[in-house]
Amino acid sequence: MIDDLILKLKENFSNPKFLQGVIEKIQRSSLSEAIFCHALRTGLLLKNLEMDQATILAGMLQNVPEIDLAKNFLPPEIENDVLFIIKKFEQIKELALPKKELKLKPLASWEKLFLNVQSQNLRRMFFAISQDLRPIFIMLAKGLDEILHLNELIPKELRHKKCLAALEILAPLAYGLGASEIKGKLEDAAFPELFPQEYQWLINAVKNEYSQREIYLETMKTATDKILQKENIKALIIQARAKHYFSLYQKLLRYNLDIEKIYDLVALRIIVPDVEACYQALGVVHKRWEALPGRIKDYISSPKDNGYRALHTSVVGEKNHFVEFQIKTPEMHQEAEHGAAAHLAYKKHESIKTKRYKKQYHWLDQLKQWQEEIKEPGKVAEFVKSELFKDRVFVFTPKKDVINLPKGATPLDFAFAIHSEIGEHAESAIADGKIMPFNQHLTTGQTIEIITNKNKTPSLDWLKFVKSNKAKNKIRAFLEKAYGLSLKEVKKQRSREKRNSLLEKILPLHKKEPKILVGGQSSIMTRLGKCCSPEANDSLAAFITQGEGASVHKANCPNLKELAEKWPERVIPASWQ
Repeated sequence: MIDDLILKLKENFSNPKFLQGVIEKIQRSSLSEAIFCHALRTGLLLKNLEMDQATILAGMLQNVPEIDLAKNFLPPEIENDVLFIIKKFEQIKELALPKKELKLKPLASWEKLFLNVQSQNLRRMFFAISQDLRPIFIMLAKGLDEILHLNELIPKELRHKKCLAALEILAPLAYGLGASEIKGKLEDAAFPELFPQEYQWLINAVKNEYSQREIYLETMKTATDKILQKENIKALIIQARAKHYFSLYQKLLRYNLDIEKIYDLVALRIIVPDVEACYQALGVVHKRWEALPGRIKDYISSPKDNGYRALHTSVVGEKNHFVEFQIKTPEMHQEAEHGAAAHLAYKKHESIKTKRYKKQYHWLDQLKQWQEEIKEPGKVAEFVKSELFKDRVFVFTPKKDVINLPKGATPLDFAFAIHSEIGEHAESAIADGKIMPFNQHLTTGQTIEIITNKNKTPSLDWLKFVKSNKAKNKIRAFLEKAYGLSLKEVKKQRSREKRNSLLEKILPLHKKEPKILVGGQSSIMTRLGKCCSPEANDSLAAFITQGEGASVHKANCPNLKELAEKWPERVIPASWQ
């Protein structure tokens, strides 16, 4: 088996001798034969997607220790590219098996997941962090092979979680990239692990039906080929396409598990040279067989949201059986099978690019151009950030949900995006374990936590730096309700308060208590630690509590030192104002 995998990898590889050296290095680094085979199969999946050699090598090398990758064994012309892809893969692979607990949903719910806001945000997060499509396809190929060889590669206690992640994260990601074949294989591989009873019922239910319909479709293929030839329409391919098991079961749920109502259990796919021939073939099919009302779908003029294009129709075929036809060009077929990966490979096949494809994936063309022209692959990030995600930032909640915010958003925008009450009672923000001022901009990939205090309320100053309309509207509404005034009147009142404050500074009526700055902020509620009772001029430090602001201590306080040993991320600098 290993020899067969290696032979397939070397086929048409520009430097098979070098590839052999890479394979030997992977074999020496692999902890078992199963892991070695996994690396080879991952490379082969990427090769079948027609990814470039740097991506194939990066996919095979992603389990090799970093120290071995630093020994200059890669060809100079692709070394930087391979190492860049591996680095980006390492950054996104944790997203494929998130820390938050994934829950098994009812089977009917998974179909809706692809339109789920959280799922869409997670897909965007992958793009924003990876700054390239190639690490994402490595993750899909690696994840698919792991699910296909679950018993060999994944410990028993992790298999359920791995399959859940395949359904909730990888399959929607493949769908978003238009890679329907990868999506279908991921779902079908996870199906028996997560829903064994439903899977077994389906296998038993469709076993005879599949074989009968395949025999019938052979008759339909012959008849279709004849009528197309008669009209001088060249069919490059006419083939039967079986529906994936997981999506078939989801569809059956809508028809009370009645298999007779599924017209596309096995469909006929017609591949013709160009778009004009697609419509001509559709006309010929309808001329020969009666079309079913409401079953004609023109996804060429109106593609699906993930870019899928084809003509679909269902007809009453020979012997009065229902048959679905899918009519598309070779380019459309490649798109449907491999999505954006097909486009990355189209540099090799310039002649079949179309204006529509260039328009839909113009940013991929630019990305490829940058990758080819820039010697430092890391600079491709400049393009991705400016072109793909110039207006958005993606951050995590502590539970690892993804929040999609406008660029320039602050911790307060995040707080109001979670819930208006969290925003209204926000006292401080923690980003990746460190305190973050409310007016500081968020960056993609951060994990944000909001500390609340029921005594804290919005300030008019917040409107100066929040970015999202939701945050602005919620703050305005709160202030108007709290003051019993319009926002215009609130501003006038604030102006009077500032004037009075200025007079107090010029003509002090009494001595004020000194204020304490925590992390450079004066807005955080503080209380002095009774254990050390800090006084003016003492050096200070603060410990962020859960919901009670900051506890301020002398910098050399023994109790503070104990707290710092347990929760170092919650101890921050403080000073007298």
